[in-house]
Amino acid sequence: MSDISAFPTLYKILYSSGPTAPFIAGETITAGQLVGFGATGTTTETVYAMDATSGEYAIGVACNSATTGEPVTVALPGAIAEVVNADDTTEIDQGDWLEQNDNAVKGTVSAINLTAAGATVTNHWTIGRALVDITGGSHNKALLCMGEITVGNSA
Repeated sequence: MSDISAFPTLYKILYSSGPTAPFIAGETITAGQLVGFGATGTTTETVYAMDATSGEYAIGVACNSATTGEPVTVALPGAIAEVVNADDTTEIDQGDWLEQNDNAVKGTVSAINLTAAGATVTNHWTIGRALVDITGGSHNKALLCMGEITVGNSA
């Protein structure tokens, strides 16, 4: 398992007429990145590229690139959007639940491991489900649907 080293250029982001909304970029955002609210609130509708920073949760996928302060349209839950696999080698299977990844390349996804392990219960903030296989180091479609998934322990 190894992280991708750069976010790819995506030419098509939105595959449905699902909901979108306008926001303001809080940093440079690339079309196709997972975006969400920062760990500390702001007085504007500002979004940031996600990287699993504590307290940050994705709300959707950026439909266009933007620099700090520029408008960015975000595909919201219910939309079908292109997402980028954070891992160079590991495939995400069709139907897998997806979450934001902690890759240094912000705005990527990984599959949620639903196998109970150890003595600890884990919670995951899902951003959607893969509609097709997403090969390692690649991108493909996901149905955006946000919510929390709890994986029980095996003890």
